[in-house]
Amino acid sequence: MKITDVKVYLVNAVWRNFTIVKIDTDDGISGYGEGTMGDFEKTIEAAVYDFKPFLIGREVNPNEIYNFLYRHFFWRGGPILMSAISAIEQALWDILGKSVNKPVYELLGGKTKDSVRVYANGFISGDRSPEEFANAVRKVVDQGFNAVKLDPFGSSGPQASRDDIEKAKSRLKAIRDAVGYNIDVMLDAHGRFNTASAVKMINEISKYEPYWVEEPVPEEDIEALKNVKDKSPITIASGERIVNKYRYREFLEKRAVDIIQPDVCHVGGIEALKEVGNMAETYYISVAPHNPNGPIATAATLNLMLILNNSLIMEYWIDAETVRRSLIKEYFNVKNSYIHPSDKPGLGIEVNEEALSRYPYKKLHLEYFSKDYKYYGDINPNVS
Repeated sequence: MKITDVKVYLVNAVWRNFTIVKIDTDDGISGYGEGTMGDFEKTIEAAVYDFKPFLIGREVNPNEIYNFLYRHFFWRGGPILMSAISAIEQALWDILGKSVNKPVYELLGGKTKDSVRVYANGFISGDRSPEEFANAVRKVVDQGFNAVKLDPFGSSGPQASRDDIEKAKSRLKAIRDAVGYNIDVMLDAHGRFNTASAVKMINEISKYEPYWVEEPVPEEDIEALKNVKDKSPITIASGERIVNKYRYREFLEKRAVDIIQPDVCHVGGIEALKEVGNMAETYYISVAPHNPNGPIATAATLNLMLILNNSLIMEYWIDAETVRRSLIKEYFNVKNSYIHPSDKPGLGIEVNEEALSRYPYKKLHLEYFSKDYKYYGDINPNVS
């Protein structure tokens, strides 16, 4: 079974464009993968098309093609190339599963669990009032989720002021007053703080019992992250911006975090995320993949979460519901904050190819770069 064509679709969805790759074969089987990365979609698209001449005519073999794409070229390992490789690799696994009529999770060794816990994200962001945060969380809980993630830190950082700390505390108090302490609340700092501010902020908000604090400092400095983790009474999670499996070695060896968050769209794809998860297991570190992506990445991530012994919880984005549900013919089965897999072959989804062209690409975030927007971290518009 040989590759005959490679195509990229850019699908607009609120504050991002999903970057979706389709690979066709001479057996008539097609597979899909995703390499979504905010702001650099056109660059990833170009990288996939740069790889295309090296793919046409090759046998469908995810591991062999991954190794060729990663090792054959002089410049390697950066986020753009790894996102392109990740999308291609997922599509190859999708094809392989369909060709033998088995889900990818069976090809990877079989399930260790029948469902995967998820937390909701994508329902609020920005400098909102405590009441707005509380109401947003209450609505998500009413939908059946018992775990949520949000950023209560506003535009603070890298040096957190007393006002920044009090604002974060007031938002978390309002959330706990609204939904109690039986709901797990993850906090995302988007790497905005320096070490001292991160430690101070974490200690001040610890009484509200966050499930974890994510990216308290930029992940580039592993020693700084470990310093925060060692002084934190709250679980620390990070790793979404680590863009290949080799960079995880030092991350794990230094025990810089309690939970790692690899992203199937950037770490190298399905096999790479599996290998990172297996490495983390030897350090008794759990895996909670980063996944603010589209439904194809969600399907790929789900297949991995089902097989990993140390899979903890999975990010489940709930904005752009119309776009997400349009892209696949049967949406995910989520009940009481657990996602249940299908037994369909490949990634377990059937892509609605007509919808891939229904939401045309838009260049996003331009307005945030054209003014003095003081934000130390990800730059995303408010999500309602």
